[in-house]
Amino acid sequence: MSNDGHPGTNTPPQAEQWVPPSGTPPIPQPGVPKPHARRRGRPVLLAALLCVIVILAVVFGIRQLTQTLGGQDPHHSFTSTPTVGYSGAATNTGSISPAWASGVETAWRIPFPSSQYGPRALTTIEGTILYVFFIGPDHSTREATVAAFDISSEQPRELWRTTGPVPESFRQSTFVSDGDQFIVDSIVIDKATGAQSLAPWEESEALAAVDGIVVACDRQQTCSGWTQESSSWVRQWETTTDFLLDALPTSDSIAYPDTPVIGTGEHQSVVLSVDSQTHLLQLLDPRTGQVTDAASVSPFGTRRDDKMSVIIASDGVIAFNDDIFITYDADGFITGVHSYEKSARTPTRDGRVPSTSELTDFLLGGTPAWTNATVTPQQAALTLTVTPSDGRPSVDIDPSNNDQSYTAPSSTLSAVRASTDTSVVYVDSVDINHSGNRFFYDTASGKGHGSQEFHDADRLMWPFDDLAIGVTLDGVVAFTPKAS
Repeated sequence: MSNDGHPGTNTPPQAEQWVPPSGTPPIPQPGVPKPHARRRGRPVLLAALLCVIVILAVVFGIRQLTQTLGGQDPHHSFTSTPTVGYSGAATNTGSISPAWASGVETAWRIPFPSSQYGPRALTTIEGTILYVFFIGPDHSTREATVAAFDISSEQPRELWRTTGPVPESFRQSTFVSDGDQFIVDSIVIDKATGAQSLAPWEESEALAAVDGIVVACDRQQTCSGWTQESSSWVRQWETTTDFLLDALPTSDSIAYPDTPVIGTGEHQSVVLSVDSQTHLLQLLDPRTGQVTDAASVSPFGTRRDDKMSVIIASDGVIAFNDDIFITYDADGFITGVHSYEKSARTPTRDGRVPSTSELTDFLLGGTPAWTNATVTPQQAALTLTVTPSDGRPSVDIDPSNNDQSYTAPSSTLSAVRASTDTSVVYVDSVDINHSGNRFFYDTASGKGHGSQEFHDADRLMWPFDDLAIGVTLDGVVAFTPKAS
């Protein structure tokens, strides 16, 4: 669609009347009556009406363009109208920047519109590159759009964009990184070009990639391991598991894992969440397909005990309830059984997943050595106590003291972060409507900062210390500290 269409008239310009040198008026032409003066307004009215119609058409067309993925123009950028942009240094230390104390602004938006109940855009980040996977709200098209953006500059710069078919059994879950390619379910995406292809495990979903072996599991009781040889996929093994509940086990927010892979070297396993009367998890060896039961329910009572939870650590898993926890290594062996008193302390998310040893120290009352601080709700979350891990004095903040007129956060904290000097603490909680109440608290003033768009965003990712990226119904949106 072109934006350069302008309304015009189809009436040629009137010729000027010729007057003889003598000054006598021209001789009137027969059969051409002189227009009546009161009828001269009709052409003007018609021209004005035409102008209105053209303007409305242009406005409607522009609106449609911003709500559609384009695709016809290979050079079209998804980026919508410019906002404040990003002006940071594009660095990621694992901690949030103290600059968030000034407030929150929308840095930029990339429109990938979805329906209210349909899947939203799926995102992942490697370095300074943002990858977006999107299936539009029109299910009849069944077309996957994948795009890559360099986000290190003021506005995101589109690197490539491709489309491809979607398998009938497709389940949009997560990006699995496998060397120079990503895998989403059974769709394989080249990181450099975006070229898409379909893997042969169409009825299964890729869960992880370990040393060139892709582990894919179906929605029932079968997992398989695949390697790529000369551009062809070869199945290395297939194994039967207990009934699978989810691709990535739901874990307590203490450790914030972003992969189901635990352990290192030859001692690596993929964690599977299963429906079993005897255990919560199974650990799958990605090289052989061997499955080992873990997180036995016997010390905790029954399988349906709602108080039992699992933490995925870097080198193992921990099963726990209100007064006991058991640690397992990546091979499924028990490495510790401890009684403890459950605490409401939540460690901040600061760059890495802790080990089972670090988690054991924390659960027994110690300081979380892998984080900048802990956040503890007091008296039904009327106060949040921030305790720096370096021994500095604790600071109390009032959750309701924020610039968005929200009462939350509540006593349920889904994620917390902190700057290295704890001058800024980020708190994300869940309210009764399951919306994210997110604020950056300036611990010096006690004031919390947020925005409505920041509140509405989902699946927040943190590519840089001073940039957060989320997903809304309208697409992908990035947030940055408010300019001082």
